Amino acid sequence: MQDSKAISGSTSTDGLWSEYRHWLIGAVVLVISILIWKAQGGETVFPESWISAFPFADKVNEFDRWMRPFLQPTTRALGAGVTWFYEYIVDLLIFTQWQIVLVVLVLPAFAYGGLRLGLFAVAAVGSWLVLDMWDEAMETLSLMCISIAFSAVVGIALGIGASQSNRLETVIKPILDTMQTLPAYIYLIPAFFLFGIGAPGAILATVIYALPPIVRLTNLGIRQVPAGIDEAATSFGATTRQSLIKVKIPLAIPAIKLGINQTVMMALALVVLATFIGAPGLGDIVLRGMQRLNVGKALEGGLAIVLMAILLDRVTHAMGQEQQRTDQGRTQIFRLFPQSLESLRLIRYLELGIDFVWRQIGRVGRGATHAVALIPCALIRTYDTDWSSRLRDFLLRHSFFIASLVLIWVMVLLDAYLDIFGNFPKAWEYRFRTPVNQYMDVLVTNETFYAITTGIKKGLYFGLINPLNIFLKGLPWWYTSLFFVAIAYLVSGRALAAITLIGFLFIGATDLWAFSMITLSTVTVSVLICFIVGVPLGVLAAYSKTADGILKPILDTMQTMPVFVYLVPVIMLFGGGQIPAVIATVIYAIPPLIRCTTLGIRELPDEIDEVSDSFGASVFQTLMKVKIPMAIPAIMIGVNQGIMMALAMEVITPLIGGKGLGLEVFTGMSTASIGMSLQAGIGIVLLAIILDRISQAWTKTQREAMGLS
Repeated sequence: MQDSKAISGSTSTDGLWSEYRHWLIGAVVLVISILIWKAQGGETVFPESWISAFPFADKVNEFDRWMRPFLQPTTRALGAGVTWFYEYIVDLLIFTQWQIVLVVLVLPAFAYGGLRLGLFAVAAVGSWLVLDMWDEAMETLSLMCISIAFSAVVGIALGIGASQSNRLETVIKPILDTMQTLPAYIYLIPAFFLFGIGAPGAILATVIYALPPIVRLTNLGIRQVPAGIDEAATSFGATTRQSLIKVKIPLAIPAIKLGINQTVMMALALVVLATFIGAPGLGDIVLRGMQRLNVGKALEGGLAIVLMAILLDRVTHAMGQEQQRTDQGRTQIFRLFPQSLESLRLIRYLELGIDFVWRQIGRVGRGATHAVALIPCALIRTYDTDWSSRLRDFLLRHSFFIASLVLIWVMVLLDAYLDIFGNFPKAWEYRFRTPVNQYMDVLVTNETFYAITTGIKKGLYFGLINPLNIFLKGLPWWYTSLFFVAIAYLVSGRALAAITLIGFLFIGATDLWAFSMITLSTVTVSVLICFIVGVPLGVLAAYSKTADGILKPILDTMQTMPVFVYLVPVIMLFGGGQIPAVIATVIYAIPPLIRCTTLGIRELPDEIDEVSDSFGASVFQTLMKVKIPMAIPAIMIGVNQGIMMALAMEVITPLIGGKGLGLEVFTGMSTASIGMSLQAGIGIVLLAIILDRISQAWTKTQREAMGLS
């Protein structure tokens, strides 16, 4: 009897240990850390002898001074060529009548996205005219056109090469991994010191930054072509090159288009950010507005950027989609209103009229295409009837494109010979910066608003940021290093532990320890807030279609916006300082955590609910005891993405008072010290790699423990 009780007690203890061991180990580590922090009694100081023995910034500056005379002729020649090309495109866009440029920009939206996307494109492009930001928008588009063209050519070539050579793929894969780990701002450092301020450095940085997605997706798209198709082509006598060009690449077009979509969005993000190194465009309006505390001006520029980002995202995404049936057995297809409103008679009549007009435009386009095809097809028919028929069919298949070219050509001729197009009417322009600034003046002096924002800032500073700053800076450097090295070793092994050790030693030896601890504390607090807010929102979206319907367009828009834009609403409401920097980071980093939580819960089998119900568990119990624990791998992917996005934001937030390594990057660039900027940038990169690899390795172990691939 006693033996059975002993066995029962042992089993109970083992169960408790198994369930709560992580919490107990964490509590023990926390207690030990607090005791060591108390014993330290002040901020940790990295050994001065180590810092003196490793003058990284001084050596880099010396190398820069030695190397610059040799590099300057080459970089200036390249810069002059890029500047000429950029200015040519800018002049072409700005001095061409706005009506023609508007038509060129919106026609792809009508072609690939239909009436709804086309009307949105008209509104988005028109907003640049209404806000009197047309020239700046054209400058931003010019930078993007050049950058995307170079990125696409180089990226597709590398992707095709990697798909045909396992050795090349092995070489470029870690490079691409590292490139996608680096915060965007880091790319501006070498570009700035090689090409100086202006368009050339911005284009170089953007090309390199936007490369990884197009390379990866081109490689993936070609490698995913079924082996049977390749074997069939070979059996018909096709060579390896013929099989690649005529079979594999055409089948990989959807993946390549998706890569171009990602490249476009990454290019816009960095082109806007490149205003820090003197790149012109919409980003410069936002920067000048924030520097002068002109919130209305910054908001106008931010709105123009957001509309451009959404437009480019939607159009390139629509271009990447395969043609699908739109009738779905319905008698009438709605082109403007949601199909769910078909029960309303007025909406049906409006859609009938819209459909009639749409079909007439299509007939006019096909008529124009027939007219264009008439002469060349007649000439070719005298030599080869088959080729004439093929050309006619090809032109008719692309009637929208041909009709668009005809329309643009007619508009250019009318402008050249009749000069019927005028400037955009000044009466149509509207700037809301003045009322916004007036409203903000009233709002910031409102006692209630001031009390709320001050309470939030004080609560975050004295409750989280400041205590964590003091704690991390007060821990001995060797203890913090060993702590992260131990975690890296436990979750991944010797390689990651060695990388972690080297990373922390580099940070300490370059005298960046205090700055890195500020960055680490800011990222930790930001991701913690993202977790506290994002996981409940993700759960709510997983359980409620209404909540999901509300959150989805908001998250889509947030993930489309360039990082720079997030600073505008924060500085409007909270002013500058370290806490507003944390708030901006939270807003930027929270979308992936919400999405991953929602996805992780929705992907769980339906049988879980049935089994839980059979055991009498409530919905809340099933969520807390079963679903969330099983969704932890997906949630941790969101945490990983949140960490990386928070670190990327750390380089931007010094603009509104952020501190840490990002401020050192800014200081180095403003004082023309490439060594200071580079070592701070490397410090951010090392923290990003360490935190990224640790969180990824831990997620992988959790998935393997649950039997997931």
